[in-house]
Amino acid sequence: MATDRSMRQMAQPLLEGNVIARLLRFPLFYKVLVANSLLVALGAFVGTKISLSAGMRFGASGSWLVLLFTVIGVGLTIILNTVLLRAALQPLRTLRETVDAMAQGNLNVRVPESPLADADLASVASMLNQMLDHVRRYEERVQDLSAGVMRAQEGERRRIARELHDQIGQSLTLLLIRLKLIEATPQAEPLHTDLADLRASVASTIDQVRRLALDLRPPALDQLGLVPALRELTREFADRTRIAVTFDGPTDQVEFPLDRATALYRIVQEALTNIAKHADAHNVHVSLHSRPTAFHVAIVDDGRGFDVAALEAATQERDGSGLGLFGMEERARLLDGSLKVATRPGSGTTIIAVIPKNPLETPHGTADTDYFVQQENHHLVGR
Repeated sequence: MATDRSMRQMAQPLLEGNVIARLLRFPLFYKVLVANSLLVALGAFVGTKISLSAGMRFGASGSWLVLLFTVIGVGLTIILNTVLLRAALQPLRTLRETVDAMAQGNLNVRVPESPLADADLASVASMLNQMLDHVRRYEERVQDLSAGVMRAQEGERRRIARELHDQIGQSLTLLLIRLKLIEATPQAEPLHTDLADLRASVASTIDQVRRLALDLRPPALDQLGLVPALRELTREFADRTRIAVTFDGPTDQVEFPLDRATALYRIVQEALTNIAKHADAHNVHVSLHSRPTAFHVAIVDDGRGFDVAALEAATQERDGSGLGLFGMEERARLLDGSLKVATRPGSGTTIIAVIPKNPLETPHGTADTDYFVQQENHHLVGR
């Protein structure tokens, strides 16, 4: 008997908790209806009791007291009703906040479980969480696929650049040497002018092949590091386009992991390519900084700018515009970084890329790039 009694005592809290949980799972309509009905009934009962008691005790003079208690009762009813409605509608507010966060691109948000949610709301929250889990898994698979494509692309770039330099470049150099030897023979005197033109054409082709190999995969990036590679890139860009370019990089020794160095280099390279094609700029400033938790690179120009919304719409229509900007954003995002573009027609363009050193410290591109947009704008000469 004692054992049965102790088991019933232990099960009683669980039963009570289960009953309360079932009551809290009632539909929202019945929660509000029951709460308001209880408040009205309680107010009517208490108000009637107070009115009768005051009428019998104070007679006619108790009317003011009855009015005072009526006002107090109405006020308490409104306050209690507000508290109950806020508690009952809290799951809806939480659901709305989750949807707003999801609309802003945060796929890590989830609807928390609420004991106040009824069965319908709990079902909607569960379905939304499942959908977010599915989208997140799909996004991770897409990111893995994109990362694999970019790694394969870099490997193919490296291979083609090596073949251009080692095979085609050496073959053209050998051809140039043989042309010089032929030009030096007495029998080639009548063809001296034609041989000189041909030798100049071969030398120009060698320069083009060398530039193409450098664009595909600069040796300095693998051999010397990111900062010398960016210095060479900006110098070559200035010589080729006649646009004034300044570069500001770390003066001390900074270690850049290869994947992050490659991404930062490609972002700057693509930005400079877009400036040469579309910006009509006269001055460009490129800066690279190593912060405690992230690498920051900024590309600022004084060109004609563009409408970001119009470019994004053109990209969605797949007309080929804006793919360079999308590629830069994708490179930053694959490393849990972020990319910010600040521009408008006629006011130049500022591009800031923030790539965390350790993705666990700055997850999913949460680094704030707006501050660095403001900080980098003043570096541009003549801005």
